[in-house]
Amino acid sequence: MTVLIAYASALGSTREMAQHMAYRMAGALGEVECRSVEDVEALSRYEAVVVGSAVHNQAWLPPALLFFKHHARELAGRPVWAFSVGMADALPQPIRRRGAALQQKRLAEALIKEVPLRGHKLFSGVYQAGQMPAPLRVLFRLTGGRFGDLRDWAAVDEWADQITAQLAKPASSASSGSITG
Repeated sequence: MTVLIAYASALGSTREMAQHMAYRMAGALGEVECRSVEDVEALSRYEAVVVGSAVHNQAWLPPALLFFKHHARELAGRPVWAFSVGMADALPQPIRRRGAALQQKRLAEALIKEVPLRGHKLFSGVYQAGQMPAPLRVLFRLTGGRFGDLRDWAAVDEWADQITAQLAKPASSASSGSITG
């Protein structure tokens, strides 16, 4: 089975997560390609697609949204999952759960309805203090906001394993798999 993991990453965190998923899934599924959404011209050779984007200002990055729009017809004909990498776990504790729910809702509304998703997962990424102006950085810290690498690799692995289980054929033999990209 040939699977595409396409991503839009602003600072590299989403790309690293996509690559991690690709390596994890390749052993059971065969060929898993990991590419930037901007490097994907056609989907005809892929049997399944996982698309991820960094979240900035409560929205996917424009290249990821364009990927969905441009490939909507092809995506609608195969299994598709989506993941978003935001800052929910960086938010101050009192608003963390509410912020994650709001982010999930806004992202679900933004994705093209013609592409039925098998699942969508919101992960936290890397949020560095330098990404925020100094006055906001101080306020963010004083209200309980957190900076750093907030990626939950166990949750990423669990989600990748769920996708793999759904795609793996019961009679498939153990394969070494390969990754390109």
